[in-house]
Amino acid sequence: MGRRTKVYFATDLHGSSKCFRKFLNAGPAYGADVLVLGADLAGKAIQGITRGTGGHWHARFIGTDHDVRDGAELDALEKLIEDHGYYPYRAEPGELEARQQEGTLDALFLDLMTARLRAWMQLADERLRPRGIPLFAMLGNDDPVELGAVLDAAPWAVHAEGRVVQLDDDHEMISWGWANITPFQSHREQPEAALGASIEAMTTRLRDPARAVFNLHVPPMNSGLDEAPVLDATLTVQQQLGQVRFGPVGSTAVREAIERVQPLLSLHGHIHESAAIKRIGRTIAINPGSDYSTGALNGTLVTLERDKVATHQLVRG
Repeated sequence: MGRRTKVYFATDLHGSSKCFRKFLNAGPAYGADVLVLGADLAGKAIQGITRGTGGHWHARFIGTDHDVRDGAELDALEKLIEDHGYYPYRAEPGELEARQQEGTLDALFLDLMTARLRAWMQLADERLRPRGIPLFAMLGNDDPVELGAVLDAAPWAVHAEGRVVQLDDDHEMISWGWANITPFQSHREQPEAALGASIEAMTTRLRDPARAVFNLHVPPMNSGLDEAPVLDATLTVQQQLGQVRFGPVGSTAVREAIERVQPLLSLHGHIHESAAIKRIGRTIAINPGSDYSTGALNGTLVTLERDKVATHQLVRG
């Protein structure tokens, strides 16, 4: 029997430090040889914690009012917020509103995202370097382009986007975190033609495409990996007979690339609700989904042999 390489993949952590710690722990726990961190690493919002009087701080977070004291109580609240993927910020009364009016709130948001991602990369170095477990990471469509510099400077993780990287002696991987056009006008989106060109620029550099792994944030169109709630022009979720309507929102360019190249494995994210394993021709395509806001980590564990995917499963922890 040839070499077997066990790959653990998770994606769409959206700022949840709890999920990132679980991701790092999953490597040794599952006996993984390689870790792949998909995309959409940044959280979605700042959560202000406002200074009160007498050493008290106040916040309303996920429908609950918090009144905590300096010290351990405040630290615990900040950890709770961070583990849910938000960015706690100790603010003076009216400070965040003033920043919004001044136009400086976005800069603060970027600073907070940058600091957390740097801390994650430092933790990855501390946890994975002693074990010799490689980590490949990239940004997603929801991540500001400026965060790419943090991955470039990471002490252990490899910024994989736009590159052909070696997972082992037999298997190469290409990675691309940009999305096709969404209704949300996120940071990194491309028309289908441009998305296809970006992918093709990498596939042409593969030495052995039939043994390759695709790490493409957006799932292929009409694959069963891309079913999301249907939205109207106001971004309101549509319902039918009291149930949320779902429809495919994946990429035609991604599907075409998979059908044309037929890699061994194709890893995806982006659509949190569509956790599934599907086959497109000979390619096994996987979206583990995401449930980051609850602190649960969805992932997939795949064992590669020279010319096949020996095992594959969705895992949750």
